[in-house]
Amino acid sequence: MSLQVLPGGKPQHEPDRRILAAGAPPSPSAAPLDLARHLEFGEALAWWGDKSHIERTPVILAATLLVVALVGVTVFVPEFWLQPLDQLWQPLLAVSLPLLFTLLRERLSRRAVLVTDTSIVEVDMAGRSARLGFDNVRSVRRDLLRGGLRLEGARATVRIPSALVDDARQAIASQRRGRVQTREGLDDPLRWMP
Repeated sequence: MSLQVLPGGKPQHEPDRRILAAGAPPSPSAAPLDLARHLEFGEALAWWGDKSHIERTPVILAATLLVVALVGVTVFVPEFWLQPLDQLWQPLLAVSLPLLFTLLRERLSRRAVLVTDTSIVEVDMAGRSARLGFDNVRSVRRDLLRGGLRLEGARATVRIPSALVDDARQAIASQRRGRVQTREGLDDPLRWMP
């Protein structure tokens, strides 16, 4: 008797994107086991998506603005660079703060979002999860630190990265279609929650 090690990953015949529920956006294939563990027994998964990487566009934009500012200082105030190093680091740090904030924001916004038939689940990169039922959402706010949205309930807060906001909204709308909906007690100035 011998054991054969099979290669892991997605089978070749499986599509890259898969629609898991009618009206929901396509999900990136089947949900991985580490995300599926956060589902409850018998719960139907309608959509899932993840932001597992740092997007380059905002980082490149912030770095470009930093370079433009430093070139502007060099051209218009060349004596700036003649300061002693113990005085130079403070203005350089102040000019670099937007780039540092952008890097921090992109790092903190990495997470997966699962929309089921009754709730929305967020799983961060450390594996911690938060679950919020659609009917338990009390407020919808912009998440200024991480970007995207923050859905708050009585006992849980779910954060949705900006890259996943539209798909998550479409998935929630597909699951709430045909149900009696009330906006009573919901503080949603963005009118995001379907």
